[in-house]
Amino acid sequence: MNCLFQNANIIANERIADIGIVDGKIHFPLKENAIHWDQIVDLKGKIVFKGFADIHTHLDKAMVTDYVKNESGTLQEAIDIMGKYKANMSDEEIYSRAKKVIEMCYRNGTRYLRTHVDVDNNIQSRSIKVLSTLKNEYQDKLYLDLIAFPQEGILQNNENYLALEQALKDGASIIGGIPANEANPKKHIEMIFDLAKKYDVDIDMHIDENDNPDSLTILELIKQTIANNYQGRVLAGHLCSLGSSKLEVIQEVLERIKEAQIKIISLPSTNLYLEGRNDIGIIRRGIAPIKMMYQEYRIDVAIASDNIRDPFNPFGNGNPLQTALITAHACHMGGVQDLEDLFDMISSIPMKMMGFQPTYNEGEKAQVVVLDANTKDEAIISQASVLYAI
Repeated sequence: MNCLFQNANIIANERIADIGIVDGKIHFPLKENAIHWDQIVDLKGKIVFKGFADIHTHLDKAMVTDYVKNESGTLQEAIDIMGKYKANMSDEEIYSRAKKVIEMCYRNGTRYLRTHVDVDNNIQSRSIKVLSTLKNEYQDKLYLDLIAFPQEGILQNNENYLALEQALKDGASIIGGIPANEANPKKHIEMIFDLAKKYDVDIDMHIDENDNPDSLTILELIKQTIANNYQGRVLAGHLCSLGSSKLEVIQEVLERIKEAQIKIISLPSTNLYLEGRNDIGIIRRGIAPIKMMYQEYRIDVAIASDNIRDPFNPFGNGNPLQTALITAHACHMGGVQDLEDLFDMISSIPMKMMGFQPTYNEGEKAQVVVLDANTKDEAIISQASVLYAI
């Protein structure tokens, strides 16, 4: 079926133009092209793009609130709950919950997903293998990256470390980390870099997921990134404690992040929910200073859903536009440029972080999502629905 979208706002190509799908491939038609169109739709300036990219999720944990609740809402109870719960998860349950969320994300226009997957001596690579199955099943609909994530740490239990290495052989293409939860964060980061270099994989770490301004393991990550010549291959998620730091500290850290070419992923929904729980009066938001990072320091920043209805966050609908709206409120980003930046943080920026180009090129495989909005800011404010998806 050949389909022509007229007057499309092709945001990545920065132009309003006609865009066609001919035999499943992108085509930019000229007036003299003699093509039989089975369907012609005048979009009247509606947004056309390749889809959203949710670059930090936890599909193996998603929807666990259907089975168990975090009554205190704290990070520690969430870790304790999942530590006990995941040992008894069946492959069928992991598959069912993850598939439900993938479908949810797909309906909302997401075409690129990256998930951290718990790996330890109890669950081993079971979740990695289940999600690898789903990755293959959905390969014609969306792209799914798997990160081997040592939620339970690796320093106190060498079997966890061995399981993490095995996960890189069993389907994980990226290695994660969580140094702030270890007694020796420096050693944790060193061990992760050792595995990353051994298997030539990128690093995507949970960094400083707390509201303590004295907890800045990001500094060690910067040091190790440069020492190991891993500039451009490291992503840091969360950075909550930096949002609680003094301005001069933030400025110094951002300069060093830029030098190390570390990419940042902020998770506003989960961090708003978890951080600042012990504050009285002035309550910290627990979100990295992403507006300053991106607009002043030109550091690559993405925002993502993180947890979807699990013990870490009981909320979430797999909708990146909802993530952008939450971020707009929490980070005082309500101007037109702010909202355009936030749209890019759920689409083109994380796409590039995952190795994909958001622009359309003649003859490439057609991947088209049309939103019921004419501009990026309108899409966020109106929480635009998906009109068409090819």
